[in-house]
Amino acid sequence: MAYHQNTSVATSKLILGNYKIESAATSAGTYTNLGAGKVNSFAHNITMFDTQAGNAPDPIEGISDETFTVDFELLEFDSSALAAISCGAMTSTETTAQSTLIAGGNSTLTPRAFKFTNTRLISGSTKQTIITVPCATLSAGIGITAKGDEEGDPINVIPIQIVGKVDATLSIGTQLFTITKDLTA
Repeated sequence: MAYHQNTSVATSKLILGNYKIESAATSAGTYTNLGAGKVNSFAHNITMFDTQAGNAPDPIEGISDETFTVDFELLEFDSSALAAISCGAMTSTETTAQSTLIAGGNSTLTPRAFKFTNTRLISGSTKQTIITVPCATLSAGIGITAKGDEEGDPINVIPIQIVGKVDATLSIGTQLFTITKDLTA
């Protein structure tokens, strides 16, 4: 018989399922849904510093840099959405017949805001977990992961990684990311 270290689970604190992926020009702007996809991971990355005395305990320790990375995949090729989240690295042209993504020649990136929303229904009530990254850029150019014609899941995916950086210009204070979760059941 199993022995459980905890005798209960606070189900209101669980996050189930995936996220709606959205982006906006600024955190106060209007967010646009980037379409079908999947968030793979979130990571708060901290680079520590310390000053070593040599003959005494380290007198100073702290954080020299921190970022927040999000890895996700998009399933739908939408050149305007991809151009928008590229932070200026790509542009797009669209007609009723064709969608074209254009890259090359740009040298500056303009950060964007990203929002990831997990929604679930608990006891007839909608509960959300919202992760917001107010200042982020792509960490690399886009790619397409091609699949075989006969695979069980042949849809090509577009893997994306964004890296959020501390934004000291926000009116709500210096902010790297926020996670807001509804807890009431």
